[in-house]
Amino acid sequence: MSPRNQNLDCTTEDDAPCIVPAGVPDWITAELIERTIAVWQPYYDEVLTPEDAATMIADVGRLYQALSSGSPP
Repeated sequence: MSPRNQNLDCTTEDDAPCIVPAGVPDWITAELIERTIAVWQPYYDEVLTPEDAATMIADVGRLYQALSSGSPP
């Protein structure tokens, strides 16, 4: 998986602009960022950014990798 070298445009459910941050893995798509923001925004007082969503997604990806490896860290 090569990281992206450029920003990709997307939109959120309320039509606000959303950009897939540069440098994220290819499996983090605009749709995944949009959905992450839509799901988690009600739980945050601050407005979540695409960078926040990408960090959340990457962290969950690392957690999944650790749990699915079957060996302790």
